[in-house]
Amino acid sequence: MPEPAELERMLAEIVAEGGTTAPRRICEACISVLKVSRAAVTMMAGPDRQEPIFASDSVAAHLDEMQFRLGEGPCVEAFTERRPVLIPDLAELTGSRWPVFAAAARRTPVRAAFVLPLQAGAIGVGVLDLYRDEPGMLDHDELAGALRAADAVLWALLGIRAGKATELPAPATQPHNGADPHGWLTGSPLDHIEVYQATGMIMVQLDVSAETALSRLRAYAFVHERSIDDIARDVVARRLRFGTEEEES
Repeated sequence: MPEPAELERMLAEIVAEGGTTAPRRICEACISVLKVSRAAVTMMAGPDRQEPIFASDSVAAHLDEMQFRLGEGPCVEAFTERRPVLIPDLAELTGSRWPVFAAAARRTPVRAAFVLPLQAGAIGVGVLDLYRDEPGMLDHDELAGALRAADAVLWALLGIRAGKATELPAPATQPHNGADPHGWLTGSPLDHIEVYQATGMIMVQLDVSAETALSRLRAYAFVHERSIDDIARDVVARRLRFGTEEEES
């Protein structure tokens, strides 16, 4: 079995090659290197709006679908709170934390869950879910590898959105095995990645929330009769900084 340090090379190779199979290959690399039993990738625009991109098997697909249907669980929490959620033993979950999900999850073979948010600047676009059929925390190297895998999934999805994969496969009979079978990537945060990079920079410049920063970006584009993408590129290239000066120009 490859060592965790080998995962970095594998991820770099997958991202470089790109294609609609990249999310699946990243999940498979995690299963082989990180000693997890199952993996899944889901795009999200909110706790109640999601699109499965890949699941390694029916158990992983069921766990993801159940969480989104219930509106609770590590996937929902990782997305809404923008942080990894690491559960080394599902049997030790207290009754007040995801009570319905915890009870249902214990009826599956899964005993541990590690969920990493997919972040595009200040905006979350989905989650990478890693499931283990025996309890136990990821060690330091495995956790570092899982975080790098989440980065790789994001870059792979960016590559698909940018058109590096010219053709998407037809939807599989199992929806969790497709790559964007319903066009989820179109119109998602990945559709205008520079807008969200600029949003993050404006958040820092003005000390405001992501929603406020995006509103300011849109307002500036409207007032100056330019596209929001053009304004975002100026912000990212540091040709434009938000503050009193830019609003008075």
